[in-house]
Amino acid sequence: MDATQHQHDLYVSRTEHDDGWTVAADLHPLADDEVTVECIGETAVVAVDTPMLRTEIDVELPDDSGTASLRNGVLVVESDD
Repeated sequence: MDATQHQHDLYVSRTEHDDGWTVAADLHPLADDEVTVECIGETAVVAVDTPMLRTEIDVELPDDSGTASLRNGVLVVESDD
């Protein structure tokens, strides 16, 4: 039996503003309760835990001043500046 590995592309947008920055990633079709996010320095560590998938994804941030939120499958990290 051949093992098949599924890889999903994670689309991440990065936007610079006059007063900071925003990094957003669409995690659809994951539910908010299947994902946890922790900002560690200049990295947002996204942990996915579902019955079919358990993984971590690192998302690079412009600096270490980010605060993460997750709503309706969209991860948003914004600078605290």
